[in-house]
Amino acid sequence: MKFKLVCVSCSREYDPDTSPFTCPDCGSFKGTFDVIYPYEQIRTGFDGTLSNIRNKSVWEYFLPILPFKNLYSLPPLYVGGVPAFNSPNVSKYFGFENLLFKDEGRNPSASMKDRATAVAIALAQESKMKSIAAASTGNAAASLATMSASVGLKPILFVPKSIPKPKLAQLLIHGAEVIYLDCDYDTAFDLCQSACKKFGMYNRNTAVNPFTGEGKKTVALEIVSDLGEAPDAVICSVGDGCIIGGLYKGFYDLNKLGLIDRLPRLYGVQAEGAAPVARAFSENSVISPAKSVKTIADSISVGHPRDGIKALRAARNTSGEIITVSDEAILNAQGMLASKAGVFSEPAASAAIAGFLKLREAKIIGKEEKIVVLITGHGLKDIDTTMNNIKSAVDITKPDMESIARKIEKYR
Repeated sequence: MKFKLVCVSCSREYDPDTSPFTCPDCGSFKGTFDVIYPYEQIRTGFDGTLSNIRNKSVWEYFLPILPFKNLYSLPPLYVGGVPAFNSPNVSKYFGFENLLFKDEGRNPSASMKDRATAVAIALAQESKMKSIAAASTGNAAASLATMSASVGLKPILFVPKSIPKPKLAQLLIHGAEVIYLDCDYDTAFDLCQSACKKFGMYNRNTAVNPFTGEGKKTVALEIVSDLGEAPDAVICSVGDGCIIGGLYKGFYDLNKLGLIDRLPRLYGVQAEGAAPVARAFSENSVISPAKSVKTIADSISVGHPRDGIKALRAARNTSGEIITVSDEAILNAQGMLASKAGVFSEPAASAAIAGFLKLREAKIIGKEEKIVVLITGHGLKDIDTTMNNIKSAVDITKPDMESIARKIEKYR
């Protein structure tokens, strides 16, 4: 058996060949699964260093701790391989020499969701499924539409009417079947769950499908592969909680294999208007779903976080935190990153930058530390919000040199 499934709440073990996607005793909210591998057995196949990975992708090198059987089951589109890079301009501005960004907007559908979708597609193909479904505020659906098109799998996508138009355009241009719903994301999620059961579609939904986190953990594998060690801290946005949960799982697996000797502190960032995980963290309590959510960061606008338990575990087990930032701070961070680093991030991704600024201000992270900020999606995903955030006006200039000269003098 390549792996076993273990409930995050009751620790009951399940055979992946016969088990449901979530623990039947604990339910779909509390009973999400960890994918656990035979680490001692796998460890003998590694040389104790990361030197061999330089000629391979993380998908190939770390295949023993990925749930699919064959690399050829993955979509043909290139996913991952995004470098963690330093922006000298930003580092100088904030006095953080070891500040690194990992820009997931460089993936095929322009978001980190492609990592999770790649694994879901691989498993759906190995299971001989003909259709695959997901509920999404936009990015997961766009990712599934993109990846499915590359392998001829039929995606059925459940999206709320609040989905930004650029993301909806991605679904439609890739030929996905779109169920456009007059409801919020959490309701769309529940409807998708019911439809998957009724029609026998492969379920890509966050957390309910434990293997999506195995795709997202490849970010952690890449960070360590790039740096040759674990950083001191990683900062990411939090909605459902699957990204920070995936980061934790990746670093956990690397530690189990003896490739790193410690886990970095993990900091999750939620929008103030959608912060059930942050509230549970600050109160040291279980998560209570929010009755309503409101934030300009659509990708993390989640009231009922499906992977919240793993998110809390990630922060608590690494001495990290789950914090909140305002929509204003998110928009300011978006503008700062674009103008000083040349990285255009959507609002949900910009929350991580806002979180970095808040942690820096509170001196929770140190200037001498190696910090990685995860940028989860490209700014063109939500261009309307960006245009509303741009304060400088663009007026019409007469097409003559005298008018142009007056304009240039103002810029000098």
